[in-house]
Amino acid sequence: MSKHLGIISGLFKWSGITLCCVIHLWSCTTSRSLSGRNVKDFYDPSSLTIDCEALVYHSSKDCSRIYVRFNPGALAMNESDEVLTHNYGLRYRVYTNYSSEIPTDSGNLIRNIPMVARSASLLDSFDLASQPGLNAVVELLVRDFNAGSIQRLYIDLVRSQSLGVQDMRVFNSAGERMFSPYLPELDSYDIYLNRPVEGMHGRYYRRDFPISSPPFSTISPKAFDFTPDKVVELKKLSDRHYRLLVDRPGFYQVTDALDRKYGATFYYFDAFYPEPKTVLSLVEPLRYISTNEEFDAFTSSTEMKKEVDAYWLRIGDNPERARELIRAYYTRVRWANQYFSSYLEGWKSDRGMCYIVFGPPDAVFRSTSTETWRYGEGGNFNALTLTFTKVVNPFTFNDFRLNRSVSLRNPWYRSVEFWRQGRVITYR
Repeated sequence: MSKHLGIISGLFKWSGITLCCVIHLWSCTTSRSLSGRNVKDFYDPSSLTIDCEALVYHSSKDCSRIYVRFNPGALAMNESDEVLTHNYGLRYRVYTNYSSEIPTDSGNLIRNIPMVARSASLLDSFDLASQPGLNAVVELLVRDFNAGSIQRLYIDLVRSQSLGVQDMRVFNSAGERMFSPYLPELDSYDIYLNRPVEGMHGRYYRRDFPISSPPFSTISPKAFDFTPDKVVELKKLSDRHYRLLVDRPGFYQVTDALDRKYGATFYYFDAFYPEPKTVLSLVEPLRYISTNEEFDAFTSSTEMKKEVDAYWLRIGDNPERARELIRAYYTRVRWANQYFSSYLEGWKSDRGMCYIVFGPPDAVFRSTSTETWRYGEGGNFNALTLTFTKVVNPFTFNDFRLNRSVSLRNPWYRSVEFWRQGRVITYR
């Protein structure tokens, strides 16, 4: 296994012990298997102790670069140095898949850098070996030595697709790097490829996808029409640099060959996404817990926002309780968008539906092709288990469909009824 260790410029006290001792303990921690691991941190906002995110870029044929961005204020500072510093560690392990027993590679990096402005993000990166055609999973532990906090990230390293999103670096017109396939604004985006191509094309799709049907429903989703609404040629600035104009809501698949179904896909939903701040983004998710008559009243009203407010006040019974329900429900909508976005908004997906109504799961177990959520203690009579199967989708690797069952009818209606009684439900 390869090991990487950064250089520390000086020693100082941290929580009563020297930083070098902390680093030694950090670096010597033994590897743990991913197999059978509860990875509920995937979908648990309360575990977000360090506000950071990761991005993969396959910089060459046998190397992948992991970018880590710390959002403003994510890292504490050490005030005992003459120069204020951020001190953190990055420890990674690479597995062939989520069922792997033993990591194929690992490394530790220690950072000691001058403090950035509190209003600024900090960008870090490191390289690791990878092989074309072989996917992998990177478990990344980030530790802020100044604050004593740890954040765990799981990063899918996808090399089975020719010229996919991880073969590109994407920047908006202001030169800011995009860390997510859903784009924050209508803009022109510069795409830098890891290899030269003769040209790049974009297929634009505008689809109004229905929300997920209840977990016990047997209704099959409609077949997708792969005929694009529009095909454009991306502006060529060099054989590795192209420009994509995103000028309307929908999703854009870019590829170097129009006869290829696969490519990198970018999505634009609205200017506030993933936050539900438009009237429609407040109304539509209520379909999961409202009756047909109530939902028709929302959508047919000329003052939808007033209808929504009246709905929450009615089920909450008083303004304070209504505010609590609104905050809880739309926080889940926001995180569903963050976690489960693909070719459709995250809240519309099967996992988004279950996350909003049932709440964050107590346990999440992943394999190469499935994701299993558990609510409550294993073996408990009232425990709820949901299994999602990964779908082969040319637009995304984040499409999982629920294995529906009539046995889920009672848990679903029970949870919906809790919401309608003015109670925030996390299924137990």
